[in-house]
This record gives sequence, structure tokens and C-alpha cells, in this order.
Amino acid sequence: MTSRLPVSPRRKRRSGGNAFVELSLTLLPTFAIITGFFDVSFALFNWVTIQNAVREGCRFAITMQTTMPDGSACPAAGHLDSCTAQVVANNSMGMIPSNSPLVYSTYFLETSPNTAIAAPGGPVPGNIVEVSIQGYPMQWMIPISGTFYNPFRSQSPATTNVYARDVLGGYPVGVTSVTR
Repeated sequence: MTSRLPVSPRRKRRSGGNAFVELSLTLLPTFAIITGFFDVSFALFNWVTIQNAVREGCRFAITMQTTMPDGSACPAAGHLDSCTAQVVANNSMGMIPSNSPLVYSTYFLETSPNTAIAAPGGPVPGNIVEVSIQGYPMQWMIPISGTFYNPFRSQSPATTNVYARDVLGGYPVGVTSVTR
């Protein structure tokens, strides 16, 4: 067996940068994967939270109440849509602000569930109510894809829509009609 030749001091000084290069080539993809997991998890959390808020708004709308569940008055007294939007905002953990333009209530006849009813005839027992949030911007923790100029994505890297539908029940006791 032969012994190894000693490495010269000059060679030791010139070959010290490979550890830094290897570190950067392994850490950057690792951090990208970790932040990708965080972003996907956060997006799923947002979607599940606003889906739950829309379901709660739909549950409230089918009772056709015109006061809030806690007994307080609605933002626009006597209007089912504004009360429903407030219930959605209350159940969204602060993701949807009060009086948000993203919350919609749409009404359909049971006989034609794909054609919306015009404003005056919507909230009638037996009709279908659809509560939705449309165009909710998904905010990323690490907004890499939304940082560069893109004419097709001017606001957020992604938006989502969530919907919940159910059949309206009867009017509350002592009430003969509600307004939108």
C-alpha cells in the first residue's frame, strides 16, 4: 500500500469554495419546497375557511331571518341579502370584511335552478338561494409568481370562487315577506 501524498497549502487555499456552492445548490431548492408546502397549506386553509363562511351564510339565508343570529339588527334593516353577507363576514375569521363586494346572494326557481330570478321575486319560500364569494384573491406567503409584471394577472396570482345552495324555508313567525 502506498501512502497518500500530502495536499499542498496552495491547493487547499484555492479549493475551499466548493462547500459554499454545494450548500447553495441544496439549500435553495429545499427552502423553495418548504415555502411551497406553506403556500399550498395556506391556500387550502383560506379556501376551507371561506367555504365554511359561505355555508353558514346559506344556512342563515334559508331561515329568511332579517335579524342577526345574536339578535342585533342587520346592516340594512330588513334586507335578507345584507344580513346574509354580514353572517358570511362574521364566519370568515376576518378574511372577508363586512359589506364586501365579493359576497353574492342569488335566487332561483326550483323548476329552473340555472336561471337567476330578477330582484323583486327572489326570497320566497320554496325558491333556491345560492350564497357565493366570487373572485376572492388567494394571498401567498411567498408571492414569487405575483411579483413580476404580468398583464393577465394584475392583482393576485390566483382567485377562487365558492358557492353554497339550499332551498328557502318558510317565513319566520309573524313575517309575510322579506326584501332582498
